[in-house]
Amino acid sequence: MGCPAEDSDATATAGSTGDVSGSPTTAEETSTDPSAETGTEATDATDDTTDPTTDPTTDPTSDTADGRVVACDAPGTMVWEGDVYIDDPADYALLDGHVEITGDIKIFEPAVDSLDFMACITEVGGNVQVFGTSVTDLAGLNNLTVLGGSLSISQNPNLVEVYGFDAITELSGAIIINENAALTGVFGFDGLLQMALGINIDENPVLTQIAGFDALVAVGTDASDAPNYPDISVAYNPELVSIAGLVGIQALGGQLVIQANPKLCISEVESLATMLMQWVQDGQGDTTGNNNGC
Repeated sequence: MGCPAEDSDATATAGSTGDVSGSPTTAEETSTDPSAETGTEATDATDDTTDPTTDPTTDPTSDTADGRVVACDAPGTMVWEGDVYIDDPADYALLDGHVEITGDIKIFEPAVDSLDFMACITEVGGNVQVFGTSVTDLAGLNNLTVLGGSLSISQNPNLVEVYGFDAITELSGAIIINENAALTGVFGFDGLLQMALGINIDENPVLTQIAGFDALVAVGTDASDAPNYPDISVAYNPELVSIAGLVGIQALGGQLVIQANPKLCISEVESLATMLMQWVQDGQGDTTGNNNGC
């Protein structure tokens, strides 16, 4: 099973169930260097395996009122050094007792139908990828406060909304939300101020709105990241009518591609472009294929 080409750093590697590279240590005993190399599997996770419970009365984001929130009932103390691969429900318990992952967390395969096992993880040093699962929401990620890499949400056919990332203020990678067949809305990034790489929201066939980036002012403005193409791409979303969540962006280090969204009014596209002076001055990007009649 392949992975989104836009985020090669977040590519899921299929393997045996519970395939992990890393070992847990307590937060007091380890550094959180994502490059730490270990080769043993977690064996000393906490004995408390209580499943997280949900609080449906709590609103996870200012943009959607019916989102589900997952509480962490048994906060962990351990740090998982290295990467974790989750491709089966039997793997959910691997992170019991943990609060942090120094490497990537790669969650894939249709057998994975919930992210609630992530409820006690507050920091991920690398990438978070959710690819080809059967999850209906991302509620298990709502306690993340630090994400050191990219967030990639692709080819999850039952996922209805993206929300719950309001506690993240800076992102060293990209946000990639592609090819999710049932996705109708992108919300819940209201705390994000700046990010090093780009935003790609492409080929989501029933997506109608992109909101929840109200505080975001800069995307990929660090010249050292230029080879990584810090673009904004919103393309080939046939039902998209609003990108209001992006209009506050003031600076962009790459290209602006708002293309082939036939129901998206060109006036809304232009309201975004006028705030991105580099794009306006240099003529970088593509805004063709949107609705020129409104």
